[in-house]
Amino acid sequence: MSLRAKLALVLASLAALAAMSVGWLSYSATRDRMLSEIDNTLRSANDARGPLVPGDGNFPGEGGTGSGPTPIGGRGDAGDTPRPFGIEQFMTQILDRDGTRLRGTLDVAFTPDADELRIAADGRGDVLRTVTASDSHEYRVYSRANDRVTYQIGRDVSEMERVLSDLRTRILLVGGIAVGSAAIAGWLFARGLTKSLRALTAAAGEVSTTGRLDIDVSANGRDEVGRLGMAFSAMLGALARSREEQQRLVQDAGHELRTPLTSLRTNVDVLRRHPGLPGDIRARVLDDLDTEVSELSALVEEVVAVGSGRTSDEPSRSMPLADAVNAAAERVGRRTGRVIAVETDASIVVAQRSLLERAITNLLDNAAKFDRTDVPIELSSLRGRIAVRDHGPGIAAEDLDHVFDRFFRAVAARSQPGSGLGLSIVTEVAGAHGGSTFAQNHPDGGAIVGFVLPVVGS
Repeated sequence: MSLRAKLALVLASLAALAAMSVGWLSYSATRDRMLSEIDNTLRSANDARGPLVPGDGNFPGEGGTGSGPTPIGGRGDAGDTPRPFGIEQFMTQILDRDGTRLRGTLDVAFTPDADELRIAADGRGDVLRTVTASDSHEYRVYSRANDRVTYQIGRDVSEMERVLSDLRTRILLVGGIAVGSAAIAGWLFARGLTKSLRALTAAAGEVSTTGRLDIDVSANGRDEVGRLGMAFSAMLGALARSREEQQRLVQDAGHELRTPLTSLRTNVDVLRRHPGLPGDIRARVLDDLDTEVSELSALVEEVVAVGSGRTSDEPSRSMPLADAVNAAAERVGRRTGRVIAVETDASIVVAQRSLLERAITNLLDNAAKFDRTDVPIELSSLRGRIAVRDHGPGIAAEDLDHVFDRFFRAVAARSQPGSGLGLSIVTEVAGAHGGSTFAQNHPDGGAIVGFVLPVVGS
């Protein structure tokens, strides 16, 4: 069953429940009210009859002389009175102490029940009930007893039943219309409500079938469905950007890998074609091969690190920033033979140490590559700001905004070894820890490149 059908069914069920409840309450209240009015009328009519004494002229068929009952009409039991024109409002019956009918309305007899026989025998009390009389009509009968007789007065409730029957019909008709209207309204409402969901479903199906991420998703409205549409559209946008970055990474990596691979192939061909090369030339070729292999290995590692988007599974922890700074400086100094002047403070950060060391190492390697002087490379870590200053040629003004881009290499640096990924990794590490990067030229020459991290307790 579709969501539209379910919503329509729910609304129709709620409408049916409401219509049944209102209808039943209305019917019950109307019936009780009508019965109450009839009961009050019967009591008033009984009270208007006067003393309940047969033979005193207060009953139908009796004269005013008190000489006893006088039968009217030529049929029925003695003392029974016909209904003039057959339209009397009340029917009467008198019972003696043992419940025997003494007189009453012609052709209408009420069979007494146990309660009426009891009050007749006791000679006191009254009873109200609905009874089917001898003419097969239902009557509302009020019985009141005294020490001699029990007088019963009844009123035909057929008219009330007709009114109630008509009321039931109207309630069922109105309820049916309400349920049908609710079902139609629910269907239309559900259709509009699920329009966005159907669009999202179609878009998701197209994405899964074609792999396209440029699907136009309507995201109107501020309700949950509208927010879902906006979230789905944002997700598709993020996936599209991620795919573009992956494709660009693959293209750029392929371009960067061609250079060392071409050099490797050339040197291998030289060795294969000239097995008798002089020792010094052969040594230089082998040195070139070793350099190219090292550069290719570093490039592959950096491409894998950037492409995976995560370079370490180490959990973040609170640590002195100086520990990572000193470790990176010692490693780069040992590998390059350069002197690195370190200045640190007691700043504490929450970070992955291996990532921090990698980022700082990349900054130092970048400085060592461009600084061909013997002046020490300066590394400072103060209040969460890690800065590496070299004494090289500096960065061209038009390149300052691009030094952290993937595979970016300034024109002056294209003859230098490297992949152009080192500083982009610095950017990712800083961003992963809530920090930011910076690059600028020093007034006295050289460049200052680094990143800033949030410090605990600052």
